[in-house]
Amino acid sequence: MRIDWRRAMIVAAALLARETIAASVIPPALERPALAVRSPARAVLLAATAAGLRLVAVGEHGLVALSNDGGASWWQARAVPTSVSLTAVRFADARNGWAVGHAGVILRTQDGGETWSRQADGRSLAQVALAAAGRTTDDRLTKAAERLVADGPDKPLLDLHVFDSEQAFVIGAYGLAFETVDGGASWTSAMDRLDNPKALHLYALQVDADTIYIAGEQGLLLRSEDRGRSFRRLVSPYAGSWFTVAVPRKGVVIVAGLRGNAFVSTDAGNSWSRLQGGAAASYICSAVVAQDTVVLANQAGQLVKVTTGQALTEPVAAAPLPPVSGLVALSSGNLLAVGMTGALRLSLTGLAR
Repeated sequence: MRIDWRRAMIVAAALLARETIAASVIPPALERPALAVRSPARAVLLAATAAGLRLVAVGEHGLVALSNDGGASWWQARAVPTSVSLTAVRFADARNGWAVGHAGVILRTQDGGETWSRQADGRSLAQVALAAAGRTTDDRLTKAAERLVADGPDKPLLDLHVFDSEQAFVIGAYGLAFETVDGGASWTSAMDRLDNPKALHLYALQVDADTIYIAGEQGLLLRSEDRGRSFRRLVSPYAGSWFTVAVPRKGVVIVAGLRGNAFVSTDAGNSWSRLQGGAAASYICSAVVAQDTVVLANQAGQLVKVTTGQALTEPVAAAPLPPVSGLVALSSGNLLAVGMTGALRLSLTGLAR
């Protein structure tokens, strides 16, 4: 039986953190600088993105790896103030970006990823949520915020979108959702805007202009058409968890997740059609490689291509990969994959190291 690695990651992080909080100790990794590694390209990497012409990848133990040659060679960032696992990274431009990870950590860089500062973590975000709940009459939000404070920094953030150098939106486990509109000088809770009464995990986020799509646990799908000021819940075509979202062009949305379930919408999520032909392995990540083409990666290390207007997934003729957690489309037309064995450069017809 294959392991749902995202759920396993969340559960393991939560159990470990709860043990440390019970002992009145902040997780040591939160305060400790990133672990120095000899070969960052071969360390465990969980996500990657482009920062102008540079590639930036993040992973376990606070690792941030940088490449200026399309992923052929890598070096480690000079200064990262935490060694918790980093799960997602996005940039507004070549210099300004954010990364998020375990313990609710939010990091900011203004020099293309060479140095990072910590703007928030699970402790400060819990206080933000508690203050926001106090301005409402919703007892559910108040109780949820009180639990965040009591639990301490034990919940991971899992994805984010960066609109520009001032505005970013982050999501995570147990319904965590926060935004900044001032470059991270302050963060605001967005959890009261989400129709998520069970505090389901929020796994993936993608944006189409001012429209935000969020996908999560138990089929949860949310859409905002005003840059996150308000959200509505979409009717989901599947009751299992979604782990990735792709928006190849305006109004076209692809969601994929557990047991090889993948669906496409051509009307911004109002209706869905199943994508046939994939294996039963769970889809983990995706990348838009052209205006009408998306590549999905599953737990079996297989890549499939989805072309807008077609109801079938098409296997990519590449050797099976090690477990992949992130894909990035390269300017060469190829792909960068990151995962348990580090960074791999891929073509749609083969594998290049």
